[in-house]
Amino acid sequence: MDQLAQIGTITPPSGIPTTNGDPTGFVASLIRNSVWLVIIVAFIVALFMFIFAGYRFIFAGDDPKTMASAWSQIYLGLLGLVIVVGAFAIIKLVEIFFGVDFITGGLRLPIR
Repeated sequence: MDQLAQIGTITPPSGIPTTNGDPTGFVASLIRNSVWLVIIVAFIVALFMFIFAGYRFIFAGDDPKTMASAWSQIYLGLLGLVIVVGAFAIIKLVEIFFGVDFITGGLRLPIR
């Protein structure tokens, strides 16, 4: 069963981007920064949807069609926020159950 131990240490070739001398650190920071970017952009888009829907609701006047459209946009913005918070919660659960840190930093890919 020690056949994998016979392989020895695998060193990455030169030219691979590293973070603090760790070749997996570059990929880990790329994943972590991508997750944060997606969460922040989704939150900002949902916030602007709320603001725009609020303006549409205020200036709808007595037009029920425009008011219904504004309410629909408010519901969609709320649904977007729920999805973003749910995705964040799922990522945190994956961190807890599998012992990796996608968001808080320190993500280490298994390397021997």
